[in-house]
Amino acid sequence: MMEMNEEQKFITKKEGEYKETGFSMNLRKLTNLDLLYSTIIGVMGGIISSLIPFSLLIKVWYPLTGGTQLISGHHVIWASIIYGLSKKKTNIMITMLSKGLLEFLFGDVWGLLIIFVNLMEGFFLALGFFLMERIGEGETKLGWGIAGGFGNFFQAPFFWIINQRWFLHWSLWVLSFMFAFISGILIVGVLGRAVKDTLIKAGVPTTF
Repeated sequence: MMEMNEEQKFITKKEGEYKETGFSMNLRKLTNLDLLYSTIIGVMGGIISSLIPFSLLIKVWYPLTGGTQLISGHHVIWASIIYGLSKKKTNIMITMLSKGLLEFLFGDVWGLLIIFVNLMEGFFLALGFFLMERIGEGETKLGWGIAGGFGNFFQAPFFWIINQRWFLHWSLWVLSFMFAFISGILIVGVLGRAVKDTLIKAGVPTTF
């Protein structure tokens, strides 16, 4: 194994070794690279969330009420990726702000409210990562999964209340919220962690 230094280190994973560049290791301040990553990833998320109708794909095989929550995690995965590359929770908020602004500019049906929703998702994801770190699960699949589920969950009751779906049976509410949490676990957490590992393994510079 190569000797570690300040510019480059190698982390041994089960699938092999990958390079972690760590351009600003142990530096908690935001760097230009942090801002660049947050903006680029946020813009990518805004474009994909606005232009690709993932919800229609779900309705093909699950047309029932609340089924679109099964794919809702794709709105938040961008925040988990940036966190994996930087380990800075501030970057989560910057990424989600960039994403929300772009969705608003693309004419999202929720208008300015979509910016608030993105910031809310980012806040709860950051809180989820904070809690997982406190119990020593910050880098495990379990920790990322729970944090992802936590980050994606709260938008479901928010939208259902805003849409005034009081006439629906309570079981549909519970089912929709379960789908949101499961989507957060699988897409935001597990998939987000896998994408992060792949990017670092490919040599993408980290900022931690």
